[in-house]
Amino acid sequence: MSAYLDHAAGTPLDPRVRAAAAPFLAEVFASPSGVHDAARRPAEAMDAARVSVGALIGAPADEIIFTSSPTEARNLAVKGLLRANRALGGRIVTTRVEHPATLAACRTATRDAGEVVEVGVDPEGRVSPHELASAVDDATALVAVAHGQGEIGAVQEIAALVDAARARRQEVRVFVDATETAGLIPVDAGVLGADALALGGPAMGAPAWCGALWVRPGARLHPLIEGGLQEAGKRAGAECLPAIVAMGAAADLARAEMGARLATMRPLTERLMSGVLAVPDVRLNGPREGRLPGHVQVSVGGVEGESLTLALALRGVAASPGSACTAHAGKAAPALEAIGLQPPWTRSAVLMTLRWTTTPDEVDAAIAAFSEAVPALRAMSPVGVRGA
Repeated sequence: MSAYLDHAAGTPLDPRVRAAAAPFLAEVFASPSGVHDAARRPAEAMDAARVSVGALIGAPADEIIFTSSPTEARNLAVKGLLRANRALGGRIVTTRVEHPATLAACRTATRDAGEVVEVGVDPEGRVSPHELASAVDDATALVAVAHGQGEIGAVQEIAALVDAARARRQEVRVFVDATETAGLIPVDAGVLGADALALGGPAMGAPAWCGALWVRPGARLHPLIEGGLQEAGKRAGAECLPAIVAMGAAADLARAEMGARLATMRPLTERLMSGVLAVPDVRLNGPREGRLPGHVQVSVGGVEGESLTLALALRGVAASPGSACTAHAGKAAPALEAIGLQPPWTRSAVLMTLRWTTTPDEVDAAIAAFSEAVPALRAMSPVGVRGA
């Protein structure tokens, strides 16, 4: 039996989400900015989607900005908040386990002035509130931290981190990347206390080509893409209405079904984790408890991650080598180095991600394929098992 365990890279749309978006790929084609009758339905659909996405995180609709992807949302948050709050300083404090898009945006935003300080993490990938606060100084304008880490699965205690940063500098702006969590686990913008939250379609069951950014009133944000006055002037350009409608529908379903989805995913995640860890010389990356639901990343002694991913594919199991986002980068995932892993462990990682649609049979097929592929690859290796 085949098993699709690469949902972090791409996941099938719920038929209800697909049905909601379908009319906006066909008979509903007018711009929501129009002033004629044909524009009414697109405008109402976009307004409804904004309400739905806001409700998912406990935020008003008019505080939601739609983007083309989670990557754009991250860039808009980092660059937009820093540019609009230059009076606070030019320094950004972030962590070593941020998404590559966030780290790249931080470095670009401070290229001409300012600096980026990356705070380390413990061996499970968690950020210490004390260490984060210690990195904040009177020139720090922005703190950027991910709620859920997409490579090693660690989920941060965001409220504690925000409180620690603000205790050091009350006016500092805080951006939280919730693209891996909002829709999978409860996320409440008011409770977290951040100034901006990035949201992604895939975590809630929407297409990968949609995202959103929540911005707290008063936080101030400069646009990244300039031109028209769409998205209250914060994101110019014609809106991708099918994606926005899909995101709204997915947000509604996530709110209604989150408990049931977690009840399905958590035992299956534990089942998969236990099965692959039963193979000798396999280590779990990230925490055993308090990790992203549906997320299992392991490093395998004596095996390269890419080779193992290909071997799994030949056995009908779809997974990613190390990271869903850096599978073709040809280098170790920075998050693995951040938690203290050394070669060859950094190059022997494989990531398997489930969703609420994953079946027990798929998990069992993946365990069987993994248990067969690992010793087969080790037997082919001229150096044998090289665990450390």
